[in-house]
Amino acid sequence: MSSLDRTSRRWSARHGFTMVELVVVMVIMGVVSVSVIPAVSNVRTMREGAARDDLVRMIEVAKGLAVASGMPHGLRIDLESSEVSVVLIDDLGGVVMQTDPLTGRARSVHLGVVYPGVELFSFRNGDGVGGTGTIWFDFESSPHTRSDSGVFEELNTLEAIVELSSGEQVAVYPYSGMVGGIE
Repeated sequence: MSSLDRTSRRWSARHGFTMVELVVVMVIMGVVSVSVIPAVSNVRTMREGAARDDLVRMIEVAKGLAVASGMPHGLRIDLESSEVSVVLIDDLGGVVMQTDPLTGRARSVHLGVVYPGVELFSFRNGDGVGGTGTIWFDFESSPHTRSDSGVFEELNTLEAIVELSSGEQVAVYPYSGMVGGIE
């Protein structure tokens, strides 16, 4: 009998895995699953925080553009599309979207696309009116309200509050225009 026949006979007699091999695989799968589940939850929490930070950044951009240009700028909060866009009053007095001078694209962020699972949930402007609307800033960074056609109405007397579907809230405080999260 050749050595090749003996080797093939020895391997053919073994038809499955040993109990030790199966237990080792199950232990490894258990360790991996215990470490992956918290990581997935952590990713969701990080995404929600990043969406809040991006919203704060967009508010600060609108406020900064108003101060730098001396012209009213605002942040349009669209609850239906979950999009925030920087807007301004053009030379003809109309409300138009601000474009980025480098890219030529509108300065807007669609939160549901950039941060899957995070949407705009609610918005209450500084005059107490809820729903889709715009937080406006003047050359002193004071938040105020304007009509849909861009006509000044009043300085904000309440915090403007934007809430995300995650429960995160961002407030723009009256008079000062300070922006911060609400705990």
